[in-house]
Amino acid sequence: MLLIPPRRVVLAVLALCVSLATAAVARVGLGALYTATPAEMIYVPDPAHAGYETAIVVGDPSAAGVYAVHTRLPANIRIEPHFHSEQWRIATVLSGTLYYGVGATFDERKLKALPPGSVVVEPRDAPHFAMTRGEPVLLHIAGEGPAGTHAVTKP
Repeated sequence: MLLIPPRRVVLAVLALCVSLATAAVARVGLGALYTATPAEMIYVPDPAHAGYETAIVVGDPSAAGVYAVHTRLPANIRIEPHFHSEQWRIATVLSGTLYYGVGATFDERKLKALPPGSVVVEPRDAPHFAMTRGEPVLLHIAGEGPAGTHAVTKP
């Protein structure tokens, strides 16, 4: 008979619960009526962007269809010029101030301060850049997936 130490069982059950909860949140679509408080949202690190954390609000950003996420950006980061492959993407600043600029070259003089309540509409393939300063920023992002972020390449 194989005996598994109780601590490992608890950790395995906890890991399973977290992964199931994450999968359940990711599968919620626009046809489901549900609510979620900030404390109930499950943030996970974004493997493509160091320091970013994202909670899926509705849909699946990796699949076709409408999705919404909350993304936390850490303080004092510089987001190099990039563009998105979604048909459309709308970001609303929920907290903090995002400094946002349009173009294929990062130019701090072109940054516009976007305080809470500000909105950014990003059509497909529109290059832009951003930064945060002394505080983290929380964004609500909605788009039509699949989501994709691509660095602007210099010739």
